[in-house]
Amino acid sequence: MRRLWRALNWLWGTSWPLYAATVLGSNVLGALAIMLFVRWFIPMPELDSFETDVPYVTAIGIGYLIFAVLVGAAVTFLMFRPVLDWQRHPDEHDPNMVRNLVMRIPMYQAAVAGVVWLIGLAIAAFIAMSFSGRLALVLGVGILLAGAVMMLITYLEAERLVRPVAAAALARRFEDSTLEPPIKQRLRLIWIMTSAMPIIGILLMLLGQRLGFFSDDPYEILPGITVLATAALLTGFVGISFAIMNVVDPIHELQDAINRVRRGDSNAQVDIYDGSEIGVLQAGFNEMMRGLKERQRVRDIFGRYVGTEVAQRALEERPTLGGEDRKVAVLFIDVIGSTTFAVNHTPEEVVEELNKFFNRVVDVVHRNKGIINKFQGDAALAVFGAPITLADSTSHALQAAREMRQELKDLELQAGIGVAAGHVVAGHIGGHDRFEYTVIGDAVNTAARLTDLSKDTPGRVLTNAATLRSANEAERARWTVMKSVELRGRGEMTQLARPIRPTLADRS
Repeated sequence: MRRLWRALNWLWGTSWPLYAATVLGSNVLGALAIMLFVRWFIPMPELDSFETDVPYVTAIGIGYLIFAVLVGAAVTFLMFRPVLDWQRHPDEHDPNMVRNLVMRIPMYQAAVAGVVWLIGLAIAAFIAMSFSGRLALVLGVGILLAGAVMMLITYLEAERLVRPVAAAALARRFEDSTLEPPIKQRLRLIWIMTSAMPIIGILLMLLGQRLGFFSDDPYEILPGITVLATAALLTGFVGISFAIMNVVDPIHELQDAINRVRRGDSNAQVDIYDGSEIGVLQAGFNEMMRGLKERQRVRDIFGRYVGTEVAQRALEERPTLGGEDRKVAVLFIDVIGSTTFAVNHTPEEVVEELNKFFNRVVDVVHRNKGIINKFQGDAALAVFGAPITLADSTSHALQAAREMRQELKDLELQAGIGVAAGHVVAGHIGGHDRFEYTVIGDAVNTAARLTDLSKDTPGRVLTNAATLRSANEAERARWTVMKSVELRGRGEMTQLARPIRPTLADRS
């Protein structure tokens, strides 16, 4: 008894009570409607004598109605017991079995309703046959038409109400579009059952009048025709409403998800609850979003290794070996005394300090629209003006060098910084299976030589006069020209420049 009580509590805690009440209730209303229509709106003299001569006919009809409700509820519960068990213990059931069962619930429920209506039709026809074959034919046709309409309404109600369970069952990838009838067939069936069936009933009443099934007075079938016309309007409206919901609801959900994606929500997903082409469309959107999310993840990881701009360009274009001539500014930074620091500290401490150091270097470079081209142990190479063209790249590089001096002054690791501008070859260097984006040219070599000199220069930031001349006037005013020296590997003199003392404007 307690197990039964727990099962009932669990059942009430799900959407199944609403589902059962809606589906069974609509069929009860349909049965009552056809009973009232036959009794009051079919002008057959046999009906009056039928109720008088066949005792308990009304009681038999009501009794079967109650019996049909109980049997329908029991069969529905037994048929879908695996789904209820799956809801309680999802890990103990085969997801494919549950998915197939859940998506076919509307068809199975419509089939149960159809069997119940056919049994009722057989009982009514059998009783009427003992009294009048013509009456049995009229009752049989009327119940058959009403049952066909109620089967479709049952299917539409079940399909609508089972959506939350279907969404849970189809939460993962879904590709099978045969679990429910195609949309085109469903729309045609909705029209046939909800609009054409009542109209067929009207035509049959007119035909019955001509064949002498009904009263000789043609006006006596007018109320029945009016009721059937009203029923056609009502059932047609119900059918088209369900058809609209079947098609428009998923479209609205997809539209909302697309709008969330436009606002930057990369986790946007839609529920998959349809077993036809719409379900494939819903699953396709989710699969597309997973692909975009994975692409974004790869781009983020790729960008951390090679730089966001390089990663973006590599994803948008097909990278090829080779390069192009670009006018850029190069900033080279190298840690001072890194060997001694490594000897006096543990590897973990060295890595921690280097990460603190390079974190500030990266922030300053990115803030000034440059990219970190590569890390070389305890040194880094930053490029301004490639791969994305940057107006006044020299001024940005010089400003980054000045800001970097201030950002690094409170760290344990110190560094020399060199800046040089000029023409370089920027592109992909390496082999067909492994290459990297880099810049090669005299500006890179000059920046490296200036970095070596800067380690023994006050302020530890150097550039050359040629680079300084290509900067804007405001940036040139923040530097002072120094002596000329011959850089290693060069056969000519190079005039140096370094930042002047920070002004009040800098400190503000």
